[in-house]
Amino acid sequence: MEDLVNMGLVRSIGISNYGVFLTRDCLAYAKIKPAVNQIEMHPYFQRDSLVKFCQKHGICVTAHTPLGGSTANTKLFSSLSCLDDPVIKVLAEKYGKTPAQLVLRWGLQKNAVVIPKTSKVERLQENLEVFDFDISDEDMEEIKAIDKNCRSNQPAKFWGIDVYS
Repeated sequence: MEDLVNMGLVRSIGISNYGVFLTRDCLAYAKIKPAVNQIEMHPYFQRDSLVKFCQKHGICVTAHTPLGGSTANTKLFSSLSCLDDPVIKVLAEKYGKTPAQLVLRWGLQKNAVVIPKTSKVERLQENLEVFDFDISDEDMEEIKAIDKNCRSNQPAKFWGIDVYS
């Protein structure tokens, strides 16, 4: 990948799903620092130490699965989606926003790039309506308190593959 940058074929390179250990390792040997680390990040999987580490080292954090994962994965882990969490619902109502808008704004206020998936035009428009409000520090702390350190995007588990045995 570094050769592609040196040849002028790409402007920058990034990493995906690297935790603190792998990111630190990458920084130790890479000649070109990754511009971005794309990770799963949402209120139930906040990754504070990783986000802070990346930002400290000038690596942009991009949150995939910023709304907490697919319905299929959520059902597999038999927990509520973060969009159904009572704290998220109450705060969304307080700000006059949908739970999805509140969660996307939360990610933006954590200085992450958020990339929600949608195939519906109306949801795309709704997802863009997150720049007209700020979540207070107190409410950000409330959201911080619901972290379950729970990854929802686990395709191997969805397909019945046990990668931990």
